[in-house]
Amino acid sequence: MLAQTDNPSSSALVGYSGELQIPLEQFFFNVDQWVNTRALISDLKLPNHAFWAQDMNPSAVRKIVARHYLASRLSIGLLTGSFRGRLALLSRDDWLRLGMCIAVLPQRGVIRHSMDGHFRRAVRQGFDEDVINSLEQLGSVEDGPEFTGGAGAWRTPHTVALGGVIAAVEQACSWPDPIRARFYLHFEPQEREVPPSVVGLNCHWLELVCKILFPKPHWLWS
Repeated sequence: MLAQTDNPSSSALVGYSGELQIPLEQFFFNVDQWVNTRALISDLKLPNHAFWAQDMNPSAVRKIVARHYLASRLSIGLLTGSFRGRLALLSRDDWLRLGMCIAVLPQRGVIRHSMDGHFRRAVRQGFDEDVINSLEQLGSVEDGPEFTGGAGAWRTPHTVALGGVIAAVEQACSWPDPIRARFYLHFEPQEREVPPSVVGLNCHWLELVCKILFPKPHWLWS
């Protein structure tokens, strides 16, 4: 198990060098660099939100996370030994791109022919041509995820992307509660309440999308 400390050294992750060590250190120890303080305040039901938000400096964030989200409960074997485990180490920005890509999956094979101008604009702004081409090449397969956003959903692509994140975490990742709880500190309370953008997502489709967005030699495939 990893030692719980406010200022750990990289030696706590001995055996995990190179590119994988950086996201591991972020997830375990350098939490002040990514934890959303409003999420922390909401999760722990801290009083007087304005006061806590102002007073929560990086050291305070690290101490609060270390006390309430114990590093000793995180399975480093799961986080490093499987594709789904390593997904928890991706940054918020990477997850929002992944969530968007998941939401696009139901349109695979017909992305450029969609009648929804908001959808086409979101795809063009969110992905380069290589990603769009790879999604198109997946073809229109009937047993894939289905979009749940309804008409007009793509007017707010950020919300659609958040719904893709929720779909991935709740339908395909199957993380233990300690990993899931720490991961969700990336997102504000209201962001976690967004309904999933797709249903029918499984690990197979999640892995296909990740291979498109994060091709080898990305550390996700270490």
